[in-house]
Amino acid sequence: MAAGGSGTAGRKAGDSSIMAGAENPIAVIGASRGTGLQCIMYIAKQKLHCRAISRDPVACEKAVSSKLPANLRIYVTYQKADVTEPKSLPPALRGCRGVIFAATATAGWRLPFYEYKDTPPHVDFEGCVAAANAAAAQGVLPLCVQTRNTTMGRIMDWKLLGEQGVQKVYDAVGKSATRDMSVTIVRPGFLTDDAPSGPTGILVDTGDSLSGSISRGDVAAVCVEALLREDGKRLVFEVVAGKQGGNYPVCTNWDHVFSSLKNGYLPVTPGTCMQLG
Repeated sequence: MAAGGSGTAGRKAGDSSIMAGAENPIAVIGASRGTGLQCIMYIAKQKLHCRAISRDPVACEKAVSSKLPANLRIYVTYQKADVTEPKSLPPALRGCRGVIFAATATAGWRLPFYEYKDTPPHVDFEGCVAAANAAAAQGVLPLCVQTRNTTMGRIMDWKLLGEQGVQKVYDAVGKSATRDMSVTIVRPGFLTDDAPSGPTGILVDTGDSLSGSISRGDVAAVCVEALLREDGKRLVFEVVAGKQGGNYPVCTNWDHVFSSLKNGYLPVTPGTCMQLG
């Protein structure tokens, strides 16, 4: 468990729609590497079921098995899908009650970009929106999208378009749906492979006010926790690694972090999070 304690009181323990069992796992799109792989690790370590979605399930399973203890691998299943092929997504998301979109382009900005499948327009914009459409069509209630984290090419522009497209999809569907549907957007700083710090070693805020770096493990934890708690709904926020205190509260667990975001306590004086719970 990451430093600082888990802080799971805010999780929707009474909501069977998200506390994923084998029949309704949490799907992670882009699960074979990077933050997506870290999401799978985090979910399985919570002993929750997840579905690792990637273009190459065999390679994805190999990557997961190389990092996850054998006793936790039972919580992971694998599904082939490609965000640049929208028709592949609905079967992959069927039955899931939460989706994390962690896919990102593997190629930079190239012209003419439509000749290159792995460029930001195809993955970070069109692919992200395609995933939202498929998730909404399958009745997936919470969706968490990891977006801006790099300056490669014009990827940040395409990620922003992806954010806007995803929110439009869920806003439109949410107006006619009989159940509450929500999107959370997580905007991390520059991603590293450092060991995660947990809730005690990150800064969160809104309004594009943060810059810096953060470990993929911490971003994964933030994305998963956002799906598992009521106060993780309908948030758009930045997250970086940093020393808490000063303008940012000292948070000892995830309940403090999300309570502060949901209730508009950031930036604040030291100790505010400690007073929340």
